[in-house]
Amino acid sequence: MGFGFSGHVLAQSTTGSIFGTAPVATGETVRVVNNQTGLTREVAVDSSGHYSVGSLPVGKYTVSLVNNGQVASTQSGVTVSVSGGTQVPFAGAANSNNAQNLSSVTVTANSLPAIDVSSTRQSSVISAQDLKVLPVAASAEGIALLAPGTASGASVLGTGPAGTPLLSFSGDSVVENAYYINGFNTTDPVGNAGGIALPYFAIAEQQTITSGYGAEYGRSTGGVISQVGQRGGNEFHAGAYVSVQPSWAEGNYDNINYNNPRSTTPGKEYGDIYTNRQKDSDWATIYDAYISGPLIKDKLFFYITAEAEHTNSKTVGAVTAPTYTSSGSSLPKFYGKLDWNINDSNILELTGISSKVLQNFSNTYGYDYTTNKTGGFQSANTLYSNKFKVGILKYTSYITDNLTLSVLYGKMKSTYFDYQQAYAGFDPLLAGVTPTQQNPNAPGYGGFNNNPTTLPNPGHTSSQSNLRIDMEWKVTAQHDVKFGIDNVRSVDHGDGSISAGPGYYWVYDKAPSLVPTDHLLTNPQGDYVDNPVNYANGAGGYYVNKIVYGGASNFTVEQKAQYVEDNWQATPNLLLNLGLRNDQFTNYNPQMIAYVRQTTPQWAPRLGFSWDIFGDSTSKLYGNVGRYYLALPSGLGVRTAGANSYVNSYYTYASIDANGIPQGLTPIFASKTPFSADGEYGQPKDPKTVASVDLKPEYEDKFVLGFQKQLGTLGLVWTSQASYSTMKNIVDDVGAGITTAPFDTLVNPGRTNIIRGQNPDGSYFTYLWDPKTVQGTVLNGYPPATRKYYSLEEALEHPWDGKWMGKIDYVFAKSYGTTEGPTDSTLGQISNASGFAGGGQSGSITEAWDFPELMQNSNGEQANSHRHTLKAYGTYAITPEWLVSGLVIIQSGAPLVCLGNTFGPTQIPDPIGYGNAYHWCGGQASPPGALGNTPWIHQLNLSVNYIPEWAGKHLSFQVQVHNVLDEQNVTQFNAPYGSTASPRTTYNLPLGLEAPRYVQFSAKYDW
Repeated sequence: MGFGFSGHVLAQSTTGSIFGTAPVATGETVRVVNNQTGLTREVAVDSSGHYSVGSLPVGKYTVSLVNNGQVASTQSGVTVSVSGGTQVPFAGAANSNNAQNLSSVTVTANSLPAIDVSSTRQSSVISAQDLKVLPVAASAEGIALLAPGTASGASVLGTGPAGTPLLSFSGDSVVENAYYINGFNTTDPVGNAGGIALPYFAIAEQQTITSGYGAEYGRSTGGVISQVGQRGGNEFHAGAYVSVQPSWAEGNYDNINYNNPRSTTPGKEYGDIYTNRQKDSDWATIYDAYISGPLIKDKLFFYITAEAEHTNSKTVGAVTAPTYTSSGSSLPKFYGKLDWNINDSNILELTGISSKVLQNFSNTYGYDYTTNKTGGFQSANTLYSNKFKVGILKYTSYITDNLTLSVLYGKMKSTYFDYQQAYAGFDPLLAGVTPTQQNPNAPGYGGFNNNPTTLPNPGHTSSQSNLRIDMEWKVTAQHDVKFGIDNVRSVDHGDGSISAGPGYYWVYDKAPSLVPTDHLLTNPQGDYVDNPVNYANGAGGYYVNKIVYGGASNFTVEQKAQYVEDNWQATPNLLLNLGLRNDQFTNYNPQMIAYVRQTTPQWAPRLGFSWDIFGDSTSKLYGNVGRYYLALPSGLGVRTAGANSYVNSYYTYASIDANGIPQGLTPIFASKTPFSADGEYGQPKDPKTVASVDLKPEYEDKFVLGFQKQLGTLGLVWTSQASYSTMKNIVDDVGAGITTAPFDTLVNPGRTNIIRGQNPDGSYFTYLWDPKTVQGTVLNGYPPATRKYYSLEEALEHPWDGKWMGKIDYVFAKSYGTTEGPTDSTLGQISNASGFAGGGQSGSITEAWDFPELMQNSNGEQANSHRHTLKAYGTYAITPEWLVSGLVIIQSGAPLVCLGNTFGPTQIPDPIGYGNAYHWCGGQASPPGALGNTPWIHQLNLSVNYIPEWAGKHLSFQVQVHNVLDEQNVTQFNAPYGSTASPRTTYNLPLGLEAPRYVQFSAKYDW
């Protein structure tokens, strides 16, 4: 009988459950004992012959049926995981050599059901044992890529706060995910881009959620990465690990060549070298050690691990800035945990985590593309030092067999420090330059320097606290109710960037039109800049932009939520999961005045079912529907609610000096001086006017229907699952139709908004902003704001049976609509936590919705759409000492995007001054995906593990080979097209490629 009440486990939970059936008898109980710590729980078997034990720490358990104080039957080695409940049925019919038969009732070691009928959702769980053998990248994201529906995000978006890659779940953008460690939210609070994770061998389990979760958690419209850390027990254990990834075993990097067949610029034509990567190389070493055991037997336990990773890389810059850079970093991590079993009814857990990214050196040398040789020292570059500290305290009280209280409080403190090294010859007042579009006919063409253009504020820090109070109450045998609160407060201190050097930097560019009467650009307030062709040395449209940029402030975000959930065993075979969550979000400016307040009830229903079709846990039909809200991150305030400057001065130039500084400047007329391309002059923004009065949070509705079946006695489980999701709201800024404020305003682009403006006397008024009728420069009205996703998954899985384990999974999917979400992968617009992570400050304020012209032809496949994905991984024991493992990922490419700087079939030159931003290329409409897709990727990773008997199986050696085929296909191309008359030389240039083959050699000793 597949009875599953109280067997439910939700995403991000750190505990699991055991449930099942037993013969009905007076005085009958079930006792569960944690094999590691001795924690003991004993519950009664109800009158219908069912039992359940919830909120159990993950690990191995011994489960016993007890009749009037006498053990009648025992099942040992029962695994409790965060993926769901573990069913342990007691019945009197089984006999086996693997059974421990203490009476007429037995349970065999191989008789536990393979399908969890207590869960209404599917998730991917990878255990510490899996991580020892599988050839996956040693990061939370590398593990998550094993799950169906996950894919790497665009490389131009940067990384997470600790330098790990960003991922997309189920077609959503990379900033819609959530990270958890031991139940605490470690998601980057600045931009919601990535999160903090555990040292690799401190991971007991990692759960990856791609298809919805229960009402207990929220704040993610994408996926969830939830890690549970290791804990100590009654036995002392220790171990050490070393891994080396040498550069001599690495494949050669492929070169990058100019890739626009329409380019006629000498040296930048199709096939000409852009970046010589043959001298690029990487080296990495990892050292890890741990110790664990009891401080007081059966009462107090500890686990401590430390990890030190060192990386070195050498890279050659592009031909437009020929350099050779050598850099090295250290990434130390620490994890410590104390578990105190006060008694069998009360548990206290204390977790401490430290993670750092310390760039030790970064030096740049000259590089000669003629001889392909490295030159002399040029500069010491900006160094990064990012530090993260996490503390978590959790208390669990089993008040009665039917009532459990859990209280969690945690805090994460982050420091982001960027500084420019001083070195011999360094001029701190030399302005940085962006030389990509220098005039090739100007004397001194190619001059540049390595000084930074902008620097993040060196005093930037952030903190995030999370309070959870959860109560689980088994009201009746059929109803298991859980309710509680989930509050998060994030404070972003000193966030922002400033112009480096003398307070400004230079950007070289070229006008989209050479017609003298066409303006170079026009800002949202109607101010314009004249065309450079009307000035000396501007005949080719080349000009230089002197930019003064900067601003740093403090911002706070408060997120509160309440939830209730009932797991109702409606019939012996049907479990219903009925949940409801209410989220509230408030964003504050530096003066702690709310500029976004979303506190009216935001109801998020979460409903699911699990039907044990035959009542024997061999087949399950399941499904769930849910609504998921996403708050705006704290870093949004930098551009939206702070006091920033973005002031531009435009010139033509006669020549360029050796440092890339323009000479012989001729000012280009601007109708307003100083001129700001987006109206930012450093003045504080009014919190009452930066967002629409009725701004709603982004949310997404998800629908999942699945079927699981155990295939006879083969040990295989077949899963078939269909999913569909639709984004109902998006938040972004717009300029069109905003008539009363000098800044772009946050709105929900897909619906009518109420905008507040200020009168000259200081009073306020409101007006309606209708996306269907708003006027642009040459186009009126926006398209609907849509993003939809569907997928069909087919999977076969075989659990480890002492000989082999494996899973093969195929997903057919599509993500489509008019918007990617809060990011723009094509242009690299995102908010990162720091300069090390990418330095973006444009999340939820991308340029996409600024004007209607930018959104015409935007409807198509979105950036994170991959039609076909096949994933397979597994391990096979050749002998007890030798194991081989493999991982295969075959995935179709992402849609290609082309953005021109002219609009419409007649190629109107840049009507709103945004440059290459229109979905028109060469007079042809160019929606995303219309030109095809990036190439397929075919990743094959292999590993061999040797665990010698002569060392008592305490010692293991491993060799991992990643990307065995050494495939280096392009994962993203540069989208700016230019125009028919003036093609952009860097159009279609590869921006991201697969990493070349690399090999890791490692040894580990466990005692």
